[in-house]
This record gives sequence, C-alpha cells and structure tokens, in this order.
Amino acid sequence: MKHISSKNNPIYKKIYKLSNNSRHRKTTNSFIIEGARYIGLAFENNYKFLEVIVCTELLSSEGYKEILKKLKNINSYDFSENLFNSLIYKKKSDSILAIIEGKEHSLNNFKLSKKPYILVAESIEKPGNIGALLRTVDAAAMDGLIIASPKTELYNPNTIRSSLGSVMTTQIAMDSSKNVINFLKKNKIKIYSTFVKKSINYTNVNYLKSVAIVVGKESSTLSEVWRDQSDELIKIPMNGKMDSLNLSVCAAIVIFEGLKQRNGN
Repeated sequence: MKHISSKNNPIYKKIYKLSNNSRHRKTTNSFIIEGARYIGLAFENNYKFLEVIVCTELLSSEGYKEILKKLKNINSYDFSENLFNSLIYKKKSDSILAIIEGKEHSLNNFKLSKKPYILVAESIEKPGNIGALLRTVDAAAMDGLIIASPKTELYNPNTIRSSLGSVMTTQIAMDSSKNVINFLKKNKIKIYSTFVKKSINYTNVNYLKSVAIVVGKESSTLSEVWRDQSDELIKIPMNGKMDSLNLSVCAAIVIFEGLKQRNGN
C-alpha cells in the first residue's frame, strides 16, 4: 500500500477534487463514501469500487481491516492524517474511505413487486431532503424512490450522510415527471399526489393496491401535470397556523398510513 503525504501528489489531487466538486463527480460518475459501515453497504449492494483510502496514523476502527480483505484487488493508498482529514466530513471517522462508481438509475431498470408501493419526489433541491426521504423509504420497505425532474445530484455528500447509507440500499430511478407518470400508468399504479388545495384527507384513500405517493419540494407545490394525472389529491390536515410540514415528515406520515392499511392494522 503506497503512503501519500503530499498535497501535490496527483492521486490526492484527484480525490480532493472529487470530494469538493459536484461537476467532477457527475463527469466521472464517481463519489466518495466514508467509514467502514457505509463501505460495507456499498459492497453488499454490488457497487463498483475504484479506490480505497486508509489512514494508518489514525486507526480509529478495526472495521477497515475486514473491508480491505474484501477489496484486496482494488487500488488502496495510505494517506497521512492531514491529507485524510481534508477529505472527510467527520474527523477520524473509521480511518477509511472509498471511491465508488455511481449506478445507472433508469426507470427501465426499476423492479416492481406484485403490489408496488413507491415514493415519487419531484424536483427536490436539497440533498439532505433526498437523504431523509431515502431513510423513510428504506424504513417502510417500499419498492423504492423515483426522483422526478431531479434538481440535484444523487451522490452529493449531504445525501449520503443524511440517508445513513440508504442511498446504497434503496432502489432509485430518475426521469422527467412526464416519463414517471407514463411509467406509473403503464404499470397500473395509482397516483396519490400531495396538494393543499382541492384535496382530501390522506387517511381517506385506499392504499391496499399498487400505489405511488408523490411529494414535491418544500418551497412550492407539485407541477400541474401531477394534478391533472393523479388518481387522488391528498393532504395532511393542519390544525395550527402553519400550512406545511417538513418534506420528509410529510412523506413519512402518508407512507406509514399506507403501510398501516397494507399490513391490515
């Protein structure tokens, strides 16, 4: 394992750019994950590993040793403490990070269960919101998350951190709202879209069949195409002075009402 301690080293420069440049992550279709636990999740979910970086000066966890055994054929480097800490969010986090290749998130590859239960999120701008939604989708064991008309990169570091690794365990597809609607209708999946006006209480709809719950960004409502194409427009009644909830909270309330019905409770 080659030891690297200089910021002028081309390997360090390449990885530092990946850590700090969204365009570079998109261009190379690769991203960084930190810590043995997340790396283990990526390995279990068949992500392609490109490089592994450890810091033997820190050695804050034994987990990295098992990871290196699994990834023994991947190029690995030992960075000095200063270089390693310049790449990570949480200082001294497991002493290991990995560069992995992003997957293709096509609707054509989105696998449906016999009675699909899907979350659709349109034009979400904050990576942290996507991460929080992924945690909810994973917790409810839904078929997956479809991001309609995406506005931010999926593998943003904030998405990975806020998802607690569920970005790697959850089935994800991305496409335009129009194509997502066509996909849902083609597969006979009911569309329940969250709108404040001209909508009914979210508890008054039937979640027992194939259902997609659709939510939009916090700053505005869903685009009108969803109002026109939905089977039901639903809302969460607000009893206070505020007229909206945090996006992930809103999604979780509706999702678990549906899960309650689907589980026969």
